Amino acid sequence: MTKRTPWKRLLWLKQEYPDNYTDPSFIKLREKQKVESTKKSDRKLSEAARSQIRLDFISFYQTVLNTSFIYITFTYIYYYGHDSIPPTIFLSLITLIISRKKVDPLLSSFMNVKSSLIITFAMLTLSPVLKSLSKTTASDSIWTLSFWLTLWYVFVISSTRTKQKPSNLSTNILVALVAVLSSRLSTTIDVFCFLLICIQLNIILPSYLSATSKVVPMISNVIVYSFLNVTLGWIYMLLIFLVSVFYIIVLPKWFIYWKINYHKRDNDLLNTWDARTPILD
Repeated sequence: MTKRTPWKRLLWLKQEYPDNYTDPSFIKLREKQKVESTKKSDRKLSEAARSQIRLDFISFYQTVLNTSFIYITFTYIYYYGHDSIPPTIFLSLITLIISRKKVDPLLSSFMNVKSSLIITFAMLTLSPVLKSLSKTTASDSIWTLSFWLTLWYVFVISSTRTKQKPSNLSTNILVALVAVLSSRLSTTIDVFCFLLICIQLNIILPSYLSATSKVVPMISNVIVYSFLNVTLGWIYMLLIFLVSVFYIIVLPKWFIYWKINYHKRDNDLLNTWDARTPILD
């Protein structure tokens, strides 16, 4: 019986072995490389990527909280029938105070006030149009359309790494979402206040407030979970809270574990093969 040529770790070479053959030496080499790659990836993630992954999860969670203020405001005005003017004035004063502290030079303040006046007059003009928009459309269609617009808005705004300035697309989606929901409101004043509150909470204030601040997320969480407790009850509120804690604490750890142990495994397998040495004449 003729002894076969020993198997070589060369992908480009035709050998006397079946395609599904796995040599023991190759398995040992693969296991050794896996351990070394895991240790190297672990050191790399421990230095920079771990904190960035956690920050990305928290940023997305904060984006969902900010988006939920749209429906909290809508519920406050539409379902409970409360006056929309007091919260609008209160939020506008907070926005004005924060903007005066963050914006220096007189010229910048003047341009800021000028832009605010232009937006205000534009909203006053569009409020009657938004109020009458889709008035004949069934409420179920409005809720369905607003749901998909909300998902689109969250996807676009969370895909932007820098939260300092939202993209034009996210702003347009926000206006479209508010316009759709505004068709259910009864008065022009409610439409104007609803639009102004949503713009301040999702566009103006995030541009002034730091994403790493601890006070703003704390206030947002208190408002959102208090609203859930009042509208849905403490059981559902507690369930949503536990899901949020799971998302913020547990999921980042799972994602880091997956990134260390399973990410780019195919490229590591290809790197195990010896490259062919070029022959130069």
